Amino acid sequence: MTTDRKKEIVGLFLGVAFLLYTLFTAPPEGISLSAWKTIGVTLLMATWWMLEAIPIAVTALVPLVLFPALGIMTAKDVAPNYAQDLIWLFVGGFALAYAMETWNLHRRVSLLVLKICGTNPKMLILGFMIATGFLSAWMSNTACAALMMPIGMAIVKMVQEGEGRSDLEKKAAINFGICVMLGIAFSASMGGMATLIGTPPNAVMAGQVEKMTGTAVPFANFMLVGGPIGIALLAICWWLLPVMFPIKALDLSAAGAIVDEELEKLGPMSRGETLTTILFVCTALFWVLRPQILNALPQVNMGGKSLSLAKVMSDSTVGMLALLLAFIIPVDFKKGRMLLDNSLFAKGIPWDAILLFGGGFALGAALDKSGVSAYVASQMKGLAGMSPIIIMAILALVSMLLTQMTSNTAVAATFVPLAISIAQGMGVSPLLMAIPVALGASLAFSLPVATPPNAIVFGSGLIRVPDMFKSGMTLNLIGIAISIVVMAVMMPIAFGVKL
Repeated sequence: MTTDRKKEIVGLFLGVAFLLYTLFTAPPEGISLSAWKTIGVTLLMATWWMLEAIPIAVTALVPLVLFPALGIMTAKDVAPNYAQDLIWLFVGGFALAYAMETWNLHRRVSLLVLKICGTNPKMLILGFMIATGFLSAWMSNTACAALMMPIGMAIVKMVQEGEGRSDLEKKAAINFGICVMLGIAFSASMGGMATLIGTPPNAVMAGQVEKMTGTAVPFANFMLVGGPIGIALLAICWWLLPVMFPIKALDLSAAGAIVDEELEKLGPMSRGETLTTILFVCTALFWVLRPQILNALPQVNMGGKSLSLAKVMSDSTVGMLALLLAFIIPVDFKKGRMLLDNSLFAKGIPWDAILLFGGGFALGAALDKSGVSAYVASQMKGLAGMSPIIIMAILALVSMLLTQMTSNTAVAATFVPLAISIAQGMGVSPLLMAIPVALGASLAFSLPVATPPNAIVFGSGLIRVPDMFKSGMTLNLIGIAISIVVMAVMMPIAFGVKL
């Protein structure tokens, strides 16, 4: 029996043991029976995911069985979580990636990126992280990851296709793929921390602060705090990933001549490549400028109300539009050859990743509906009287831990009002407690279900859950420390508030 198989067996029985404990013991005081059962299912799923006891997509289906069976949620309430709006954004992103692969555009793009960024593996990783982090500060983290993932996969596949390598070099090539994919996922969340519009928790925080205190959170002032945190995390992530997944043995120094030769072999762009490029660029621009574009169009009447298209169309709508156009745009009209065909649904979409994220949505909904999140929030009230720095760290830590298994928006919506109340009771600025909650909710690096960018890159098939967990949890803890330190330095400058 291999070590991996032993780990799987231990994980299988340990997860079941957690569930049985909650089923056959009375819940602690203050926790409802439904919440106690939900905690048991959460522990079971977390154990099976982290130790890969069974295929992770199968673990994601557990809520469909256990939530109705245990009386936590009805089947009709659980099932829609597997088809939520964001999931269709994933599908649109993977459709674009498959179109690039179908017409060999991914190879041309990867060669051009190598030519521009050079052939130093670490610099390539940095290039992806900077591009992703910058874009995610201004557009949806999820759309940004969906945009960068196909380009990253193209580069990784080219690097891993090299022949005549030693086992050490092959391992370094595999690690390079892990570093690129995790770099894209993590930097999408890190960049989003920099601005109020970069990620929903920041917007929730600003809205709650204004609602409860009547004081607005200026965009530029917040950037003075969030920007340095995002940049510091990007730098640490860039240093940490190659340390955890060594790539020193990967030598791409001779690749320069090969890149030029391969570009020459590709010749001029085919019609399929050209049309795919146009579709990719238009979709990217639509994702970046969606509010501005849709607000400029005529409003629609919905339910007797006149609404802007920006309120009824999401990034998922854009992704689905790209998918539909790929089946309509002809490459060879007479032969009926379009940019995409039915092979997309058999080969181009990682359904295991889709199921995985759906399971995360279902679990998050149960944690909220059963009262687990509310219970955790109520236990935080006892923090009053402690040092503000300690309270800030605890709020960020709890927010970070919860967001690994449930929506970061839901975590922020639950804990920001509590944090503001604690601050008011202590007589300190509400921003001192509210901002750590928002930042902690963005530190969702440990599991594929923690945040959409993680799920998207997990669908590449280049990383495993243990890879993401060990690097992600390390970055989570470092992120909390960085957030508190930067706030201590920048809050007096940005908001005139001292710790």
